[in-house]
Amino acid sequence: MPNFLEQISKLTRQLLPTGRAFGNKLNGVNQKLFEATDKNIALLNSDAYSVLDSILPDNDGFSADDATRWEQRLGMITNTAVSLADRKLAIIRKMNHPGTILARQSVDYLQDRLQAAGFDVYVHENGGLSIENVLTANNTSTQLNQNQLGNFQLSNIYSYYSGLLEVVKIGQLNLGQFNLGQSFSNNVIANQIDETLDAPFYLGGNISRTFFIGGSTLGTFADVDINRKEEFRQLVLRLKPVKSVGYLLINYI
Repeated sequence: MPNFLEQISKLTRQLLPTGRAFGNKLNGVNQKLFEATDKNIALLNSDAYSVLDSILPDNDGFSADDATRWEQRLGMITNTAVSLADRKLAIIRKMNHPGTILARQSVDYLQDRLQAAGFDVYVHENGGLSIENVLTANNTSTQLNQNQLGNFQLSNIYSYYSGLLEVVKIGQLNLGQFNLGQSFSNNVIANQIDETLDAPFYLGGNISRTFFIGGSTLGTFADVDINRKEEFRQLVLRLKPVKSVGYLLINYI
């Protein structure tokens, strides 16, 4: 924020009348009057700049407190553990949404908005692959018998990525919705910010409305700051078409 006091003082003296009464050096009461006036004018200018700084997160004067206030106004998740730079990017993205882009249900748009918010992730359309297909295609440690006997060794699933896949067993989910031995992704995003609530979401055979979020190559994983996990999921939910479901190939670090 500029320091206006010295500039204001110089300008005030320059704008004084040129008559004899103002020809002598100012002192005493007059000097104090001018100093007080200068300080008030400088404060007015500083406050004006402060207001402008806090309106948009596009400057160094935008503080963490400004970010918190804007996150509350915009209905965003506030997490002070996230860097101010990332919070500013997310606020800018939210302020600009939906913008003038018509294709707001495309994977390109979803990817662009996620990256604009500071997430280094890539979005891939599903060309007819299941999550198991994607993972096995990019897994280099597949061993003999790991995927044989139909459904991951007689219903006992061996996940290539810990916690990503689960198997349906008696007692875990009601019979009828899932079949015994059926596997499902444990890291999907459909309707909930809390991933544990979305974990049992059942797609059945309808994989045409799914997509993948991960690394630049389909099947590879991307890293997301664990402090921004809920913010990331909230953003995906707000951007994706309601009927679509995403598989998250994400490492939260």
